[in-house]
Amino acid sequence: MRKDQFSALSCTNLFKGIQDDEMDKLIETAPPTIRTFHKDAVMSFQGDEYNELMIILAGELSAEILNPNGKKIIIETLNKSSAVATGVLFAEDNTLPVTLKVVKEVEIALFTKKTVLKFCQMNERFLLNYMQDMGDKVIFLAEKIRLFRFKSINQKVAGYLLNLSIKQGADSVRMTYSLEHLADLFGIARPSLSRVLSEFYDQAILKKEGRIMHILDKQELEYMLEGE
Repeated sequence: MRKDQFSALSCTNLFKGIQDDEMDKLIETAPPTIRTFHKDAVMSFQGDEYNELMIILAGELSAEILNPNGKKIIIETLNKSSAVATGVLFAEDNTLPVTLKVVKEVEIALFTKKTVLKFCQMNERFLLNYMQDMGDKVIFLAEKIRLFRFKSINQKVAGYLLNLSIKQGADSVRMTYSLEHLADLFGIARPSLSRVLSEFYDQAILKKEGRIMHILDKQELEYMLEGE
């Protein structure tokens, strides 16, 4: 495995907190298969069996669902060092609920289900990381479903921030997702989200400082949700 490939793996949530020498031992027991897919290629279709864990070493994937009416819904954008569908791998019905399409040429590391189980048995930190990754994905999807009822981008932003304020018990909240992941969560394009946030900043509804978002006018956010 090349140095850059090893580095991309080490940055994956699954290997968080695991020292390089420990990672070496894991990888040596069962090296992954490396594959490359070009832009616009479909890596896997919705309904395909998922028997090998995919970890992105480079590039970008889009996880999409195509409705019966032909409308495409982007569930998530997956970038370098992302593990794909960790929960699906061990599900009784281990078929992909999404189609995986290549946005930017990707390099993928493939680990068999047997290998992932071996890693879990060999390294407790890997096991805990794997369980946390599955849990985080469940929370992400649950929040995405909750926000589906909001029609406008303004309502989605307001609904998300107000809910975060309740959870954290403050009007200054720590953002749990990047702008890119927020756009995925809301099911909208990133430029559209940036435009709405800029408007909120200009209107003194919100103020951003690093990872902290200050809600300056909570009443205005609540007013936006009255028309849901």
